[in-house]
Amino acid sequence: MIVLARLRQTMHKAPKDIARALRAFKRAHKLGLLHHVSITPSASACEAARSQKGVSYICNAVPRLPLAECTRKQCYCDYAPMASRL
Repeated sequence: MIVLARLRQTMHKAPKDIARALRAFKRAHKLGLLHHVSITPSASACEAARSQKGVSYICNAVPRLPLAECTRKQCYCDYAPMASRL
């Protein structure tokens, strides 16, 4: 149990949280409800996340959070869905 607690401290986001978010985006994309996603930097976001503001990603090419270049101990950035045009 101690090993698991230490592992959680070193990770930015829990793997199950990342997987859940990506599954939800993929399901919405398959249903035609979602075509693009953007990254919403948190108030204390690193420079890598701030540089992604306004960038739109196709659902099957969404980078994982935290970004590989992230310099923060905790990542509070999130995905923001961009609804498809009707």
